[in-house]
Amino acid sequence: MSVAEVTMHSDGVWLTAMLRPVGELAGRTIERLVDDLIGLAQKANIVVVNLVGATVPTPAALARALRHPGAMLSGPNQALLLVGADDHLLRELERIGGDIATVPASTTG
Repeated sequence: MSVAEVTMHSDGVWLTAMLRPVGELAGRTIERLVDDLIGLAQKANIVVVNLVGATVPTPAALARALRHPGAMLSGPNQALLLVGADDHLLRELERIGGDIATVPASTTG
């Protein structure tokens, strides 16, 4: 499910989109997520992926798949933000590099 909202900025209008995948992110599900991210990256300034309701059994695969949409959203006034990334995914994202902002999963429950 995605949600988009328009935010007024001093330089014009910003479009923020949010994706909230639920369930297991693996294989074809990762491909579908990346397809959605690429589509949103062509229209939105900021794309937020809320991973709180998702499990990521292969963090390396997701990290690799996010490189392209991350690069698309790395320009001025743009960002790809992952919310709820666990330690394994954070390590993989750091290992492969790229321009993806993260907010780790809460450790307090």
